[in-house]
Amino acid sequence: MKTLSNKNNLACLILSVYLDNIDDSLASHKLQEAINLAKSLNINVLYSEFFKLRYPSPGNFLSTGHLLKFKEIIKEYEIDLLIFNNDLTPIQQRNLEKIFKLKVIDRTHLILEIFGKRAKTHEGKLQVELAHLIYQKSRLVKTWTHLERQRGGFGFLGGPGETQLELDKRMLNKRIKKIKSLLVKVENTRSIQSKNRKKNHIVTASIVGYTNAGKSTLFNKILDENVLSKNMLFSTLDPTRRIFKGLSDHQVILSDTVGFISDLPTELIESFKSTLEEISSSDIVLHVRDLSSPYLISEGKDVYSVLNKIDKNIQSRTIEIFNKVDLLNKDECKSFYGENTIFVSAKNGSGIDQIKYAIKKELDQMY
Repeated sequence: MKTLSNKNNLACLILSVYLDNIDDSLASHKLQEAINLAKSLNINVLYSEFFKLRYPSPGNFLSTGHLLKFKEIIKEYEIDLLIFNNDLTPIQQRNLEKIFKLKVIDRTHLILEIFGKRAKTHEGKLQVELAHLIYQKSRLVKTWTHLERQRGGFGFLGGPGETQLELDKRMLNKRIKKIKSLLVKVENTRSIQSKNRKKNHIVTASIVGYTNAGKSTLFNKILDENVLSKNMLFSTLDPTRRIFKGLSDHQVILSDTVGFISDLPTELIESFKSTLEEISSSDIVLHVRDLSSPYLISEGKDVYSVLNKIDKNIQSRTIEIFNKVDLLNKDECKSFYGENTIFVSAKNGSGIDQIKYAIKKELDQMY
């Protein structure tokens, strides 16, 4: 499959290589997801393609035939940036940059760039920086060949001294340690706040879901707020909290959280552990799902695969909310009916009262 668009900004080529037998429609969907990720950074995707690779090269990832093919495409479209919707090893990334003579990044790097752009709060920026540093640390040895130069020792008896690589690694470790200690303080503060809320019978509810499922739109409808809501991957990064009034005698705080995505980089899961733990400590979890997505089931599994790493019992207090019901007919919705499911349209507001009723019902059971 190939796509073409008009050239405006940074010219980009995106390749999505699948190594296992997957359906072409799923491969196309994953490629489109990568294109949307790139576009959210205002990167202009001139050419994109998905294909199967039976035996990826340990050194170059691509086969010789593919290298020759994409060399021509890069020349024809005057490509500035090559993005792989896969994870590359440091040596593969370095060799591909030498062969194609341009910047090459993988899926993890692309998502980290988006998170870096979207982080607004102090905690969010720390979490993103930590993820970046962990990612960079894994690539120091293989890609930063210019760092292998040695620096002289101190004094007359100084030996050959430390290599630039060792110095940079030491600086990275020092900064990682510093950020982790700062995040621990943030986590401790959040833990104290959580205990105070429980002590004062303040209930917390978190909205979670696959990115672009309509969480922020729903958040705005429920609370009559005007939080940023765009048809864009990862439009919400830092959690937004508001008081949910008029439900019961108990005060409820509703949080809009970051969206999930398939193959979420492990660096981000590690760095955003405090944010994820806030979700797991919530009394009620609202799982928003895009009913119009053909990959509704797999997207739900992607969300729970991350949440279950923090709390295996999280599904027991989760309310399933199927959004974008306005895009389907009643017969198409029937197969998703369940005891704890709600059908809504965050766009036109239908079903919002059902969410409020479900939360009130949960509160009545708690107290």
